[in-house]
Amino acid sequence: MKEKNRIEHPDMKTIITFCFTGLLSLACSQHSSAQIASVSVTAPSSSLSVKAHSVKVISFNSSVSNNKVLLNWAVGENQDADKFEVERSTDGKTFEMAALVFGTDKADTDDYMFYEKAKKVKTYYRVKIIGKDGSVDYTPVTTTEIK
Repeated sequence: MKEKNRIEHPDMKTIITFCFTGLLSLACSQHSSAQIASVSVTAPSSSLSVKAHSVKVISFNSSVSNNKVLLNWAVGENQDADKFEVERSTDGKTFEMAALVFGTDKADTDDYMFYEKAKKVKTYYRVKIIGKDGSVDYTPVTTTEIK
């Protein structure tokens, strides 16, 4: 019997969907907080290895200058990135989209940036990475504040 399963791991903020037949065991390995490197699904008499998300976050920085917030991020495996949603929050829990940045399709690594007028409250930012394969990942959260 063929079933469709959905695995959600809250610490890794990644969703993996796969199909299988029969009994299985699942092993995940996480190489950084920004990505799951591989997922192995083993069923009787077969083994399948799936790369859940290939876009790698190399760096993610924020700064405030001249009343502007500047976010910079660099990614590896850039050709696999479709778009980036810059998200902001004032409480660090509920995020809204602040901007949409499309991937450049440049091979290997590339740098991206976003800026906006700084708010006079502590603001949290993260970037939602959407791969061409539909996978979703997030950068770590960064904060900015005008003092």
